[in-house]
Amino acid sequence: MKNSYKNYILYFCGFIGVFLIVFFRPSVWQDRIDQYLNDQLSKSGWSLNNSVFSGHLFTKLSSSDVLLKSNKGTSIVFPSINARIKIFPLLMGKINLNELSVSNAIIKPSLKLNEDPSTRAFSGIKQIPIDIDKLNIDGDIVLFEEDSTQLISFLINGGITSKEDNLVINIGELSIFLNDPSINIKIKRWKGFLSDEKIAIDLKNAIINDINLGGFLEYNFSNKSKINGNILLQEYKLPESIFSELPLQPNLSTISANFSFQSNANDYFGKLKIENELGLNMDGAFKIETDSTHIKLTELQLSGNKTTLSLSGLYEESGRFNGIARLDNLDFSQWLIDSKKTGISGYLLLDGIFKDMLIASLDINADVNESLIFNGESTSFSGSVSYADSVLSIVNPIMLSIGPSIVSVQGKANYNQELINLDVSMTEASAFLINNFWSDSLSNGSATGSMQINGGFDNLTVDADLLINDFNYNNIFLENFELFAKLDNLQNYNEGEIKIKFTDGTWNDIRFESGNAQLYLKDQIITISSFELRNNDDFFQINGSLNGDSLLLVDQMQLAYKNHYLVNPSQLRILIKNNKIYIKPFEIHIDDGIVKGSFETNPFVGNLKFSNVTADLLPLFNIKRSQYLRGNIFGEIFFPKDNSLEQVKLNLSVKEGSYKSQEFDDLYLNAAYQNGIISIDSLSLFDEDKSSFVISGTLPFPVNSQASQKTQLQSKFKNYELSFLSEFSNDILSRIKGSFTGDFSINGNTFKTGYKIDGKITDAYWGRLPLGLVKGRGEYKNKRLFFDNFSSDYNQNHYEGSASIPIDIDFVSKSRKLPSSSNLNLNSKGSFRSAEFLSAYISEIDSIIGVIDFDFNIGGSLNSLSRDGRIDIKNGEVYTILMDEPIRQIFGGANLNKNVMTIESINGYIMNSNMKNQNSSLSNFSLEGNIDFTKFFEPRYKLNANGKNIFFRSLNQDIESFVDLNVDVFGKDTIDIAGTITARNGAIYKEFKNSESIRSSNSSDRVITNYNIRFPIEDSFSIRNSQIDAKISGELGISKLYQDEWNYSGEIEFIQGEIYYYLGDVFEDLKGTMIFDGQGFNPFLDLTASTQIGEAEIILGVFGPLNNPEWRFESDKGYSESDILQLLTFNTRVAEEGFSTEGLGTQAQTILGAYLERQLEKNFIKSTGLKSSGIIQDVQISGASELINPNQGDEFSINARLNQNFSLSYKRSFSLEAAYKNKVGVEYKLNPNFSVIGNVDETGQVQMKFRVRRVY
Repeated sequence: MKNSYKNYILYFCGFIGVFLIVFFRPSVWQDRIDQYLNDQLSKSGWSLNNSVFSGHLFTKLSSSDVLLKSNKGTSIVFPSINARIKIFPLLMGKINLNELSVSNAIIKPSLKLNEDPSTRAFSGIKQIPIDIDKLNIDGDIVLFEEDSTQLISFLINGGITSKEDNLVINIGELSIFLNDPSINIKIKRWKGFLSDEKIAIDLKNAIINDINLGGFLEYNFSNKSKINGNILLQEYKLPESIFSELPLQPNLSTISANFSFQSNANDYFGKLKIENELGLNMDGAFKIETDSTHIKLTELQLSGNKTTLSLSGLYEESGRFNGIARLDNLDFSQWLIDSKKTGISGYLLLDGIFKDMLIASLDINADVNESLIFNGESTSFSGSVSYADSVLSIVNPIMLSIGPSIVSVQGKANYNQELINLDVSMTEASAFLINNFWSDSLSNGSATGSMQINGGFDNLTVDADLLINDFNYNNIFLENFELFAKLDNLQNYNEGEIKIKFTDGTWNDIRFESGNAQLYLKDQIITISSFELRNNDDFFQINGSLNGDSLLLVDQMQLAYKNHYLVNPSQLRILIKNNKIYIKPFEIHIDDGIVKGSFETNPFVGNLKFSNVTADLLPLFNIKRSQYLRGNIFGEIFFPKDNSLEQVKLNLSVKEGSYKSQEFDDLYLNAAYQNGIISIDSLSLFDEDKSSFVISGTLPFPVNSQASQKTQLQSKFKNYELSFLSEFSNDILSRIKGSFTGDFSINGNTFKTGYKIDGKITDAYWGRLPLGLVKGRGEYKNKRLFFDNFSSDYNQNHYEGSASIPIDIDFVSKSRKLPSSSNLNLNSKGSFRSAEFLSAYISEIDSIIGVIDFDFNIGGSLNSLSRDGRIDIKNGEVYTILMDEPIRQIFGGANLNKNVMTIESINGYIMNSNMKNQNSSLSNFSLEGNIDFTKFFEPRYKLNANGKNIFFRSLNQDIESFVDLNVDVFGKDTIDIAGTITARNGAIYKEFKNSESIRSSNSSDRVITNYNIRFPIEDSFSIRNSQIDAKISGELGISKLYQDEWNYSGEIEFIQGEIYYYLGDVFEDLKGTMIFDGQGFNPFLDLTASTQIGEAEIILGVFGPLNNPEWRFESDKGYSESDILQLLTFNTRVAEEGFSTEGLGTQAQTILGAYLERQLEKNFIKSTGLKSSGIIQDVQISGASELINPNQGDEFSINARLNQNFSLSYKRSFSLEAAYKNKVGVEYKLNPNFSVIGNVDETGQVQMKFRVRRVY
């Protein structure tokens, strides 16, 4: 039963299928489809003539020769079509298509090319009542003119939908091609609609004649046609062919633009925005008017990037155009590729003809300013240029000015005939301006003159007359350069004349005051009539000729340079050919010597012979270390002609000369160089029988670090001066000075080099350390230096020892660094009477003398050296720059064990050598502690110095006293010296001043020394200087960091004494305190003192810092401060003398002068900066009232103190009666109380006198 049911279903389905196939055959529906189509089309004014269909409605229908006509006159012929019809609309009596494919369609619209669009010839198209989902059609649109036919080829892929009043178009691809004029349109993704009233198009991607476009367009058909649109122009570049007829063809960049516009089909106006990859970004508005004969750009206004561009113009149907461009800060670098940044403002007038897509002729009239391209200088450019028929004519002179620089050009150029005729004039044309018009570059200069250029492009004639100031070309500098040139052929220099004159110039390091040259060109021969340079007594002069075959003939050459004179007695012939230079046999006389020879290059072959040529010439050629060589050179340098070998032979002798301090009768060299080996047959020096050396052997040069090379050298020396080593050795060996006698040899190879030395050095020094006679024998092999024995004897100093030192001085070494496990052994001993090895390198110690014996040994690996030994000193003395008195009668010793030196006991005696009856048999000073030499050059100190009743006087005599001391010295990188020095029975003579510390500390120094010492004051102690003389008590601290000034701190109490007022008054009974702030010697005062003037007692109070204290005056008579000042100044009061204008003026003048002196002293150093520079220490000024009243007879003076003991002074009278009273003086202070003074006045009289400041 089930199988029967299935069979029925199958039969039914088969029947239905057969029915549909038969029912939907084209023959069944042929008439209905024709009727349906004509019914639909007739409503829109269209009719269809169709042929018989083939195919099937379920698949595809085909037909041929289908004619579609409109009652408006338009006809469309489809030679063949393929279509797919929608079944369900067909059953409802309507034709809609899934797909329509047409090839070679022919569309003949009724619209003529010259017909006005308002006829609406296409109005019926929108009424096509058929929907087509997929339309693929290609063919031609035929347009008829009066006497011709125009074909427009097209291809459409897309779809259309017919609505009630318009036709909706959705095109995936549209191509339109027109041959004349050439139009090629390719559009992708085009949406729009078409109706009787308007056309609307929305473009995504369109290419019209290689122009990328996008946007939308709306065209409204009405009595007044209206167009709205927005067009996107993407990366468009004007065709280069447009400028192909012009001599200058700009490299324009691509531009993207956005046009928003409206139009009535005649006039267009809207907004525009343009940009490109060079940074251009401008927008603005435009307006275009058109009619049948021309297109007029009424306005195009763009702004952006701080630029404004305005264009207007007219383009006629004949191709003629003209316009005006107004520019404001236009930057060409945003429009042209590889263009400089510009800032152009002004206007351009353009007139020309555009024909066949080319600019056939062009006239430009310009008047613009530029502000950027010429180093920011304001520039103006004006002139008129016309180009037509390949002729460029400068109608009005082209004027270019940059600041004072002006260049004017006029003339014309014919590009057809390749002829040019230009006149160029320049006024102070700068080098920067000139460099923009030629390929080379002047570094500096300004040119004034004229130049005419005419002739063929490849046969130019130039006539130039120029004056260039501050000329700089490459390494040539000239203050003034005059050029006159007349050349008939710039390419070949066949004929012409060049004259040059210049002054104050340099070439490389050679200076000259003046020069001139005159050259003639004819038949490819340059005749050097004269060329001359002069600088004081130096000069260079040459004349000759240069032939076209590159043969330089020097008829005469003379050179005088740095007291040397050169001349050629015969003609020099120099040939340049095939990249080689040939110098024919020549002879040159230099001073009293002669040089002969000949040579050629590539390869270098020839010989040079010298006879009596002074060695003073060698430094002129920048030969290293040649400035130390003196003498006369004889011999020959020979370069053999063998291309397979690099070789040179030398046989030279220097007679009667010297090298540094080593004099000689003969220095002889016979050597050869060949393929990297220097063979020295003999290198010898003889200075009579006093000194000599002889060297022979072979050495590699240059040294090959990859391959072993043999080394062999033998030498003998006799009293040879070792200052020679300072030029060729390392820093250690270069310190050795003296005369060497002995043997020295090198053997082995560059990887394993051996050295032997056996000899002595007399008058030896190592740096500043005298060594006397040094003897020794040493050998180097296997990266170890052995000394069997060495000794040094200087005066009564003797030193001897032996050593084995690891070191790498092979010619070639991968690494000079030695393993830290390498062993070093040194054994030495000696006996000295003076310890120069310490005093020469410790700046605080002047000398150490006595009987000094020592043993010193070093052993172990480099990373763990052990130092052992002992030093003993007897009857020693140490002189130091810190004290005026030495440490005498030093006895003691120290033991060095495993790098630690322990000072067992060192005792000495410090006394006042000016005092008699002192017991010097007992020591009053001792030193103990230890020094750790684990790091030898960075020792760690731990020392204590102790003393009782020691006399101390500083070397500058500012402090002297008997003291008890207890001072510790400790530290390594920073050494601290701290402790207590108790002072009694002494005095400080240092002047009070506001110290300005001059920081000279160097953070890069290895060791920094800090001082911090306390000075408690006991018994009698005084301060004595030009300001105060008083006994004091209290405590003073002194500190110092490295080379900075000493700083004082603490509090001092004045017990009794005197203070000196600035007008010369002495105030007694001084009481109070003085506090030091730790910055230099700058106390804070709180003092009182008194003096008696007549019956009045004047009490002085001083409070505040020394540089600006407050002075208070009181009197037991009740005087005011004004009265007291009068008493101090005149020893009386104005009221007692009677009032008078003249008297009061004189008194006020005196007071003001005293005040002026104080202010001048206080501010002179600060305003001049002399103290901070270290030139002077202090200034004193007196007689300032002479500046106010020159007739009172006082002298104005300035006294400048250069150091503690030495001062300069100048005195001048401003009085007319005593104008001659001008004196220059010097004062030398022998001690704090006694000075010697010398003066020289304008008459040349010398005066000497002595000054005693104190009597004790």
